[in-house]
Amino acid sequence: MPKRKNKKQKKKKNTNVREAARIPGKEKYAYGSFSFDEYEGDNKVDVKRIRRRREMDVSRITPKNRNRLVLGFAVILLLMTALIFRMGYWQIVRADELRTMAAQMQKVDTEIEPARGSIYDSRMNTLAESVTEYELYGYSQYMYKDTELTATEKARTVSRLVEITGQDQDEIKKKLMTDENLVLLAEGLTREQVEKAEEYWGSQVSVKTRVARYYPNGPFAAQILGGVNADNVGRSGLEYEYNSVLAGVKGRTVRTTDRDGNTLSGSKTRYYEPQDGSSIVTTIDSVIQNFVESALETGMKKTGASSITCIVMDPKTGDILALASTPEFDPNNSAQPYAKKELDKFQKMTPEQQTEYLSRMWTIDAVSTIYEPGSTFKLITAASALESATANSKSRYQCNGYIHVANYNLRCLGLHGEQSLKEAVGNSCNPALAKVALDMGADTFYNYIDMFGLRDKTGIDLPGETTSIVKNPADMGDVDLATTGYGQGIAITPLQILCAINCFGNNGVLMKPKLVRKVLDKDGNVIKEIPDTAVRQVVSETTAAEMCDIMEYYVSDAQGDQAYVPGYRVGGKTGTANVVEGSSYSKSATNTSFVAMAPMDDPQISMICIVYRPTKVQFGNWTAGPIVREIMENSLQYMGVEREYTKDEAKAAKKNLVKVPDVTGENSRTAIQTLKGKGLKYIVVPDDNTGKSFVVQDQFPKAGKKVEKGSSVYLYSD
Repeated sequence: MPKRKNKKQKKKKNTNVREAARIPGKEKYAYGSFSFDEYEGDNKVDVKRIRRRREMDVSRITPKNRNRLVLGFAVILLLMTALIFRMGYWQIVRADELRTMAAQMQKVDTEIEPARGSIYDSRMNTLAESVTEYELYGYSQYMYKDTELTATEKARTVSRLVEITGQDQDEIKKKLMTDENLVLLAEGLTREQVEKAEEYWGSQVSVKTRVARYYPNGPFAAQILGGVNADNVGRSGLEYEYNSVLAGVKGRTVRTTDRDGNTLSGSKTRYYEPQDGSSIVTTIDSVIQNFVESALETGMKKTGASSITCIVMDPKTGDILALASTPEFDPNNSAQPYAKKELDKFQKMTPEQQTEYLSRMWTIDAVSTIYEPGSTFKLITAASALESATANSKSRYQCNGYIHVANYNLRCLGLHGEQSLKEAVGNSCNPALAKVALDMGADTFYNYIDMFGLRDKTGIDLPGETTSIVKNPADMGDVDLATTGYGQGIAITPLQILCAINCFGNNGVLMKPKLVRKVLDKDGNVIKEIPDTAVRQVVSETTAAEMCDIMEYYVSDAQGDQAYVPGYRVGGKTGTANVVEGSSYSKSATNTSFVAMAPMDDPQISMICIVYRPTKVQFGNWTAGPIVREIMENSLQYMGVEREYTKDEAKAAKKNLVKVPDVTGENSRTAIQTLKGKGLKYIVVPDDNTGKSFVVQDQFPKAGKKVEKGSSVYLYSD
């Protein structure tokens, strides 16, 4: 039977927390603003029931808490969504980009420079090559600035650097006293020089290498060769024109590294071998090039010209055997002229003047400068008239000192009277050649000018070739036609006129000029040959032969005697034209020229020499004539063309001939004294302008050859 509850049992008493008193031996449970007191004995409350109720009350969610939970959940959901989209953007949208960036950060791609091909002359003498140069760096703090170093030790450092580098003592000190610790002491050194420095200072110096372009003969053939920039890329001349052939293809080494540059374990290193550049063999003959450059140097002194240009060719093949202009420069240091006199003048110029001077110095006049040819063009006029049958050997032309054309009197320097076409060219008669042009008419003359290639570029393998200025027949009045007949009112390049006249020595066939004959691979095997190219038949063989006769007559019996060489049949024609300044001709400044060929019975060599703005002498015969004679005589002897003296020439030559002594293998000082004793001059090749003695390796003319007194013997130092 259930136990009956005691009525007297006390009920739970609810009191306010603030009013509840703590009774010793009792435990108080609070909920909200109420407290539940647990008593011992009969008044004891079911503690488990009270705790369970309290837990139920606490877990109950109020509207306020619900709103807070929803807001918190929404924020978390939004952040998670944004994070998912952001991760998707990086891992999907930009995955390829990031993969590439990571690879780039880890990849080290090192270029390997190929060896640039060499440039050779026609006899395989090196004109340009690539060499390894060394740069010497030094830690100035240890070498010079260290306070523990004595004055004697510092002086020894400077003297040794002067000895090794060849620099000035003050320049060395200036470098060592800079704020930087690692300084560039010298560049362009040889391996022997840097090894000597490493022997002296050990780890206090550092050496770097670079491949540099080197021209062993200094200014020799500089305009032909051109030069390269700091990145070893062709900048001018053949270096520019054949850059794709000479440069080769760079190689590469590709590695995967960590941030410290260490190759990652398991990664592959890819190596792409560089392809060395090919070499080119030019048509240039270094001996003839020497003859030309030496003659131009002498010509500059005698004429007082602003510059001189000369081209030497083989008229039958179109090969350019030599090409030079003054002032010359050294492609190893092309930022200044080479000759001391020109350098002194250059250093006094303003920066603007220096820029203009360098631009002019680097210009290849032979192909990039047009000029009025003057009387050399009379050969073109005469050949056109003969070929078109508007003139022949029986034609006669009257010169009274002028010709009247369309209310203008076109004057002549002489009073020649009646003359044949041959005599008119020999007299360089303006009225006669003006009449020849007028007889042909503008259309016919223009067509022959075109046939001679004077309206087109020659196609020479040099950069910067310019075009000529020739009036169209429709724009050519009678005065224009007449003046063109004697070489004024038309502007062409030196190479154009020489190529045109070359056809007379090649049975009337115009040849395309060229400077490169072969292309070689790195092992010296021929991979390409550049053939001789005939452009077209311009005049008949008969006309060509008649023009050769006219040219020879001009030198031997008329006004071109300064180019006459005893024993050789030399032909040519001079030209003198006033320089155009603004819209009119200068009254004093002229350009003078001489075009020549020899021997006229079987031409082996042709040339043109243009003397720009001579001041000491005038007219082509006296300015360019002596230069042509010197080059022609030396070149024909060198080429083995035998002299064929007339009786009178033989008598005169016999009195003035001297046998060339053998000086090969001798010290240069001894050789020079021997030559002087025979009445001979000498030219050192190559000339380093130091005056140091050397052993003569070769000579020209060879020993035993008979030459005229006063002739030059070339002494080759290497």
